[in-house]
Amino acid sequence: PPAQNFDNLQHALKPIGIQLETGSSLALAQSLDRAVLDSDPYFNNLLRILTTRCMMQAQYFCSGSCTPEEFRHYGLATGIYTHFTSPIRRYADVMVHRLLHASIDRDAVYGSELTDKIKMNEQSDVLNHRHRMAQQASRSSVELYTNLFFKGKTVEELGYVTQILQNGFGVLIPNYGIEGVVYTTTKEGTAPPALAYEQESHTLVSPDKQSEIRLFQRVRVILQVDDKPVSANVSSMRRKLSLRLVEPQIAGLSIDADELKAVRASKNTKPADASEESKIVELVAKHPEQIQSI
Repeated sequence: PPAQNFDNLQHALKPIGIQLETGSSLALAQSLDRAVLDSDPYFNNLLRILTTRCMMQAQYFCSGSCTPEEFRHYGLATGIYTHFTSPIRRYADVMVHRLLHASIDRDAVYGSELTDKIKMNEQSDVLNHRHRMAQQASRSSVELYTNLFFKGKTVEELGYVTQILQNGFGVLIPNYGIEGVVYTTTKEGTAPPALAYEQESHTLVSPDKQSEIRLFQRVRVILQVDDKPVSANVSSMRRKLSLRLVEPQIAGLSIDADELKAVRASKNTKPADASEESKIVELVAKHPEQIQSI
């Protein structure tokens, strides 16, 4: 990935005395191993998640359409690489096996199709598209069961700032492996933002300069399933998990003390239905490395 992909992350790490070495995948891996904070055991996990987001997604391609320099896989530190084959036989696996057969003249079905660069490019494009669709379906499934899990509940949790936006900030909730956004203004844009985006420091700052939101910052938030539809153009059956800031206290953004007291007193602590909870646990267990944005 281009070095500038890491700029915002490097800037956020500078105040705590950590620098990532991005010259090679080996150097990056070694610098990540050293990047630990005794005061926060979760910091290294969070840093690895954010570092992965700076990288570019691997794609299927036809070797005849790219230069050998483009074959390399940065994350695997591998000069040449093809799809992992496995017993589940995804279509990409099947294509690799057909190409291997063709390379040793063992293919008696597809013939010249497997050595046609144009057709292989088209096939690669389809594989990339289907891979993205599968990822989207996986995230949608997690979103559905997450909303079922939190339906009728109000949960207060510790989170970490993972993203700075002009109109809010992303928060990762480690206990649930989910991520959402705390917005600094209303969806309609009718209220002035409680925090202003500072491009140079890549932070959100209050008008009086007394409050700041930055990457890696620990915050407390309240999670609820929003009763309002996502938008007028989306089915009224669809709901979205919303996050509200508890700490730090920021005027015009954080939930005020009286409302927080009422929420804590009335929050539904009833356990989720066992079938709902087991589905979420199963999804997280299968894909622990994937933090889903809800």
